[in-house]
Amino acid sequence: MLITIIGPSADIISGSLLRPINIYYSLNSLRNVSVNYVSIRKTIDLLYQLQHILSSDVIIVSGVNPWISAFLTILGRILRRKVITDFHGFAWLEANIVGISRFFIRALLLISEKISYKLSQHIITASTWLAKTLSQYFGARKNVSVIENATSYIFEKVVNELAKKYDLETLRKYACKALLHRNNCSKKLLFISPLPSVFKSNILAYKELTKLILQIKDTIIVITGVKESDISDPQGNIISVGYLGYVDYVVLLMSSDAVILPYPNNAICGGIRNKVLEAGFCRKPVISTKVGIMHFKALSTVHYISIDTILRSERAENLECYEYYTKYWKFIAGKLHKVVVNRYSFQIFRSSLLTLIKSILVIEK
Repeated sequence: MLITIIGPSADIISGSLLRPINIYYSLNSLRNVSVNYVSIRKTIDLLYQLQHILSSDVIIVSGVNPWISAFLTILGRILRRKVITDFHGFAWLEANIVGISRFFIRALLLISEKISYKLSQHIITASTWLAKTLSQYFGARKNVSVIENATSYIFEKVVNELAKKYDLETLRKYACKALLHRNNCSKKLLFISPLPSVFKSNILAYKELTKLILQIKDTIIVITGVKESDISDPQGNIISVGYLGYVDYVVLLMSSDAVILPYPNNAICGGIRNKVLEAGFCRKPVISTKVGIMHFKALSTVHYISIDTILRSERAENLECYEYYTKYWKFIAGKLHKVVVNRYSFQIFRSSLLTLIKSILVIEK
């Protein structure tokens, strides 16, 4: 049996790629099953990869544009192939909430996602909320499973390898000199804010972050993944490093003091944000909002730090107080780490997916 996973290009590791990667590494150990990953950069790539798709017994679509997913589900129906669509989010709803005004784009998203939802043999969603929301707009249907986001196989592997070879002080020195080009950043708190501008919600979070510059002093805040065309000139204590290589990104995360994610109320998402899970895996405190921690059963002051709490604190102007950071923030980071490892690790994802795939294959026989 051949299972083909249709996902985004693996040339650059992005948030959209992490679930397809986890799907691939979860299935590649199955006996009597061959797993093939087909990367799609543009819609035209479907034609180049058509032979691989046609030879597949099962097609899993994850992380690609909704119209690509719709095309594959229609093709699967015509050719009588089993198509499983993995919904990371609800692009049409998110586009409406964040205010994308182009009617044609929104209509295309809605039609494409409805086709995928209706015609796929099985649906996987990244959260219970997403499963319920899709059913509200497109109608209830059977064969819908929830498999929550998890730390990726590649992320865990890179973190573990770096931790074996280097201590945090060495990683911090490398991050300061090689990535940030600053020699004195070891003397200040270093916050990282991963906000790839390919997602509108991240641009909204960046705009919120720029409003906080004057209120959060004595820190260095590093923005990753933001295109120059999408931001104003970095000011004050903000450093924009653009898109880093994946290992460099992990080094920066591991050597940071906290992850700051100031998502506003309209920056919704379909599943737990990968950056929250990655921070928890690395025992880094997360400073965020309720929207930033969506779908994660977390409590403010227990698993994460509310941005409002930081701004109200008397220490907001003197965050280099490491005694306060050590006693309070590290305690919270430890709580977050425990939840991530016990519920959102790659092995948990793998176990859930294997159980689902084996049940589908048995039912179909």
